Amino acid sequence: MRGHVHRPLALVAAALVGFQGNSGGTPRRPFGSTSISQCQNKPPPPTTLQHRRLFAGGVPDTPLTNDRLVKTIPLNQYTPTLHIAASSGSVQVATDLIANGANVNASDVAGTTPLMVAASLGDQTMCQLLLDANADLDATAVDGSTALHVAAYHGQLDIVTLLLQAGADMYATRPDGIDLLHIAIREGHRQLVAALLLAKDPYILTEFHLEIASKWGHDQLVADVVSAQPHLVTFSVVNAAVESGRLATTRILLAGITRPSDLRQAIVNGALLHAAATGQLAVLQLLLEEGAEITATDDIGNSVVHWAVRHNHLDVLLCVLHHFPDQLIPLLSTPNHAGEFPVHLAARGGHWTMLQRLEERIYTVACGGNARTFQSCDIPTRPGMQFPPAHRVSYWKIRK
Repeated sequence: MRGHVHRPLALVAAALVGFQGNSGGTPRRPFGSTSISQCQNKPPPPTTLQHRRLFAGGVPDTPLTNDRLVKTIPLNQYTPTLHIAASSGSVQVATDLIANGANVNASDVAGTTPLMVAASLGDQTMCQLLLDANADLDATAVDGSTALHVAAYHGQLDIVTLLLQAGADMYATRPDGIDLLHIAIREGHRQLVAALLLAKDPYILTEFHLEIASKWGHDQLVADVVSAQPHLVTFSVVNAAVESGRLATTRILLAGITRPSDLRQAIVNGALLHAAATGQLAVLQLLLEEGAEITATDDIGNSVVHWAVRHNHLDVLLCVLHHFPDQLIPLLSTPNHAGEFPVHLAARGGHWTMLQRLEERIYTVACGGNARTFQSCDIPTRPGMQFPPAHRVSYWKIRK
């Protein structure tokens, strides 16, 4: 975030209010993806944008002169000279190069232009110089990022403002569907997000945006969104925080649920099952403190124990077995809708330590239950299944 100056959100938001996008007055909505994985892609990293890996010796710490540029830096065909000047902030060198016919829109092997380099560094003077020389605002790197996307990725609000004033399209979208708001949220740039949401032709927040912020643990940004639009807190949003192990984020999301208590209970129960499936023990314990029901099941009958066993999360299983002794019978003896008991899943997955713990606990329950009978069953081997030397495994099935 070099070059970024912190300002009150109201003033920052006002910075973009006057900009009109290319949407003809219709608010632009983000693409309709439901996959958060599409936000994994990013513009080129700083090491690429600054071209430190494209020529020997790296970028000098002091501004370049024409003499040093020509004599001391071993250039190659993949490193346009104007990129080097932009990387080092050498305005005079860049001015001379442009005056002598340098191509301001030249790109390197990553498709990066000098304007993208300057934008990544927050160099307003260099950006203005390149814009005055007719740098192409719509030029794209290999991944489809424009200079505006690069500036947003690095949190350079002043450069974003400068590029928009020069005519950049605030709603430009990369081929993978990622736009300016996705990038700003993914990187946690609150001031830029506020500005985009309060622009004349604003972006519109969706559940997917909150899901991105929750997955990456941008707690202040999550709190901003939840405070303004609590209805965006849904199953998928909470699960994004849960699977990433974001304790603080999960707390913020749950505190922001203002809808009926039965819906909150459903979200908390669903998150508990997701925590068991993803092995997030600390989050699971938090959800139990928040009122999640240990006996909750999903729409196909899987319980916390089913999910922990299926994915071999032994610590989750041991936590449940230790802290909820009064719930062992329903947890261990209730099959899902496919007729699978937890011991089935442990055996079929080859999770032998898990299976041993289950059998030990079931045996303990059996010895203490006079009103129940128990039956020893066998699971025969089949191709692809790894069983102990006896080639079969016994388990206890509790029958009421």
